[in-house]
Order: sequence, then structure tokens, then C-alpha cells
Amino acid sequence: MMTAARRLVLLAVLLCAGGAVAPGAWAEDQQVIATVNDKPITSFDVDQRLKLMKIIGTAAADRGRKYAANALIDDVVKINEAKKYKADASDKEIDAQLDRMAKALSTDMKGLQGKLSAQGVAMSALRQFIAGQIAFSRILRGKYKVEPVKADAADVDRKLSQIKREMDGKVAKIMADPRMRPITVYMLNEVNFPVEGGAKADPMLINARGVEAQQYMRRVKGCGNLKGAASGIFNVQVGRKMEADGAKLPKPMKSAIDRAGVGRAIGPMRSPSGIQVLVFCGTRKISPPKPKYELPSRAQVESAVTGEKFAAVEQKYMALLRKNALIEYKDQSYAK
Repeated sequence: MMTAARRLVLLAVLLCAGGAVAPGAWAEDQQVIATVNDKPITSFDVDQRLKLMKIIGTAAADRGRKYAANALIDDVVKINEAKKYKADASDKEIDAQLDRMAKALSTDMKGLQGKLSAQGVAMSALRQFIAGQIAFSRILRGKYKVEPVKADAADVDRKLSQIKREMDGKVAKIMADPRMRPITVYMLNEVNFPVEGGAKADPMLINARGVEAQQYMRRVKGCGNLKGAASGIFNVQVGRKMEADGAKLPKPMKSAIDRAGVGRAIGPMRSPSGIQVLVFCGTRKISPPKPKYELPSRAQVESAVTGEKFAAVEQKYMALLRKNALIEYKDQSYAK
């Protein structure tokens, strides 16, 4: 089963993340929301458990105050039940757990307390969490004779397969989006024939440059020698290459390009600087990259499966323990 020590290893790692809280963060409301065998649980206790759950980083941290409150109630029930059999954790045992955590963080008890305080968690909240874990482990082994929970290979294989199916399904859904379809890109090269005066140039000069542009177009046999085709023609500027989505090209232009064929030019056309032709250099398909994902390691999946199995065991035996406990909700919004 997921032991207290195993849970606290994760807690020790996550405490390294740090995070400061405002000085006023300790002034939470002390309203009693429930009692367990006359032991009060306050809204401050709930706030503390919520913060501790977030440090631990489990999915339970998103379940809110009601879940945190009942987790606290369960801890008190566990500890009280363990006391009946003199199986509750001693201060010395709790201190030993805390000392192991501190050493894992390369610090001492005082340093551990500082790390908790920096995230708004009192040491007492962590001590109660540890006490509940130790108590419940002993109750399961001693009173109910429950063997340690383990995830067998078949369980891990099934969980891995399930995760892979879910991830493959998400990828398939993304790839079915119309925006993920391949597009045909037209590769074009600008060739400019500047005219003095630009847009206000003498019409005769524009016509003359148009004739030269047509001469150039007849010479063009491909995109590999665009400058060579301009031999003997004054001031021909081979511009930048560009790529355009074929679906977004104006239909008349796309039709003209397709009719001309690869390696041929279309035009001539007026441009702000004079005359321009476009040389069609071919097409290529562009497909958006398929999303990639990384499956969790087998050890991670085994840990998750073990946690799920322990949660089922915990739920079963906590229901039995709660039957014998006197639980009174002062605030019914926290009641199960």
C-alpha cells in the first residue's frame, strides 16, 4: 500500500518549489465546522489541509474545501481508532518521519518548518497528516489484516494501454480538425523592371518596359537562371522568393499560374515601381506536425495504480471506522 513514508517523499520534493505568503495569511477564520468525538475541526484547519494538499500535488487538491474537511475528519477517526489499540504514532515516531523529510531536503527540523511556513502551512498540520497515515497503516495491518497494496504487472499494463488509447484519441481528434489538413504552397519569384517615376512614369516608358518584360518571360525556362534570362536587358531586379497558400491566391492569378506551368512566368503586371512578372517555381505540400506526447514511465504508472488501489481500500475501511465515530457537522455544507 502507499505508505506514509512514500507519500512524504513526494511532499519533501515538492516543498523545494518554495513560494512566499503574505504575513496576514495566518489569520484565517477559526469557525468550528465539525466535531469528531468532541474534537473540533475549524475552518483554519481546513485551510491548512488545502495548502498541504496543494504542496503534495495530488489530484485531490482540486476537490476543494469539502474534501479537505472530510480528509481531516478521517485523520481524527484514524488516530482515535489507533489509540484504542495503542497503535497510534508517538511523537518520537512522527519526529523521526519529519527528520527523514528534513534530511531529504538537506536541512534540519527548523529548516523544514521554515519551508512549510513559507507556503503558509503550520508544522502541526503536517504532524497530523503523518499521524493519520501511520495510524491507518497500522489499523489496516493489525485490525483488518489487510496485506500491503501492490500493483501487479497486468494492472500496470492495462493502465498504460488505457493512457495510450486516451492520448491517441486526443491526437486523432486534433488531426481531424480541418485546420490540420495539408496545404499546397505555391513557390513564386518576383522579377521587377523599374521605371523612372514609378506610378507616375511616362506611359511610353511603361510600355517599353512591358515589352522588355515579355522578352524576359520568353527566355525564362526555369527558376535556376533568372538572372541569366535578363542578359542584355537594362536594370532587371530579381526579387525575393515567396511562398503562398494556393487556396488563398486570387483565383485569376492561380489559374494563370497553373496554365503557365512550373518554370514559366506570368505577367507582365503594373507594380508601384514599374513592371513586374512572377516566375512559378513549383509547389510543395505542407502538413502541420502531428502532436507528440510522451507516455509516463512504468514506475510512474505503477505508483498511480497503487494509489488508486489504496484509495479503494481506504474508502472501504474508512466507511467502517466512521460508523463507530461520533461526527457532527456544524456547517452542513461540509457533510458527505
